[in-house]
Amino acid sequence: MANGHPTRVASIGRRWLLVLCALVALLAGTSHAQTTDDFFNPAAVQRIDLLVNSQDWAKLQENFQENTYYPADMRWNGLTVRNVGIRSRGLGSRSAAKPGLRVDFDRYASDQTFLGLKSFVLDNLTQDPSGVKESVTMRFYARMGVPAPRESFTRLYVNNQLVGLYGVVEAVDKDLLARVFGEIDGNVQNDGYLFEYNYIVGSPWRFEYLGSDLAAYAERFDAKTKESRSDAEKWGPIEELVRVTNDTPAAALPAALEARLDLPALVRYLAAQNFVAEPDGFTGYDGMNNFYFYRVEDGTRHVCIAWDEDNAFETPDFPLTLRHDENVLVRKLLASSAWRSQYFATLNEAAVSAAQVDEGQAEGWLLAEMRRQLDLIAAPMREDTSKPYSNEEHAAAREALLAFPTARITYVTCEAARATGAPLPEGCPQ
Repeated sequence: MANGHPTRVASIGRRWLLVLCALVALLAGTSHAQTTDDFFNPAAVQRIDLLVNSQDWAKLQENFQENTYYPADMRWNGLTVRNVGIRSRGLGSRSAAKPGLRVDFDRYASDQTFLGLKSFVLDNLTQDPSGVKESVTMRFYARMGVPAPRESFTRLYVNNQLVGLYGVVEAVDKDLLARVFGEIDGNVQNDGYLFEYNYIVGSPWRFEYLGSDLAAYAERFDAKTKESRSDAEKWGPIEELVRVTNDTPAAALPAALEARLDLPALVRYLAAQNFVAEPDGFTGYDGMNNFYFYRVEDGTRHVCIAWDEDNAFETPDFPLTLRHDENVLVRKLLASSAWRSQYFATLNEAAVSAAQVDEGQAEGWLLAEMRRQLDLIAAPMREDTSKPYSNEEHAAAREALLAFPTARITYVTCEAARATGAPLPEGCPQ
């Protein structure tokens, strides 16, 4: 051969072919890189596998009321993360047969993340026979501009055995803060003071002043960032907020709170939470519950982040000001005609948003979203033999949920008009 040894030429050709194939594979992998949007894809039921020592899994189930961590490997969509930490989680939702789980990627491997996530929650859906109340609510909150985590669904397998259908819930952490709040006054909001509200059984709290001892506020507001800062830095501004709320006359309260609390965000949260008829939230039946509190980076204002809404859609005729008079902050703030008007205006906005027929839909957004999610989980819900309710109970919960939007929209529209003295819309009962 005139141009060189044929074996050598063939070898070079094969090497170049391998390089080319590797390059194509790399480019293909780059163009299809998976992100947290894929992980929290609301249009798919994922599959998540946990590989756990069988004795550890048995211990976790036996001691499901404890927060003991166990090591595991996690697989999702072709990706494997080794040596993650899992533990049982929840309050009333804890279960031995179908444990709710918290998954921490950096529990045993420092700085380990998954798609940039440090952790997430596997919600066992044991308290909601419909399976979709919380995920629908969080989608509606996002639509309404209320800070809320992303959620999706998964079949969970442990050691290749199906445990059941779970919700996949974004953790409220620095990554969520940056995603939801973006920049405020030039600061990316990933380093403010974040607190998880701690409901104390048998000790309901409705924003009454707890005294000057910061330990009382530390007990209620569990610091999730800046844990090493002094008590005064962490809980001092919360004590001040509560004290000012209790000591200031209602007429002067909005001005006194302006620098300490994001009032428009609070009123929007209260209205959206009332619209979805959530009985266990900021003005809950047993005091405040189920929210995170965030003090913005390099600022003094606090804002609520929604959490744990699986009791939503309780009843279409859920009163528009239910228990407002019991909560010191809500009662005094909504005594202001301006903020009361804003509250009812936001309720009406929620009703309009829920009723809006988006492009490609044949029914209002809320009903369409409920139906979409219920259809999405229908098969994995039937397959779930660990759930604490029957398929017949799920079917009944489905029908009750689908009856909610139309009745709730009418109720809110009519009652808001009555409360504000506006003309009654057509179709309102006299």
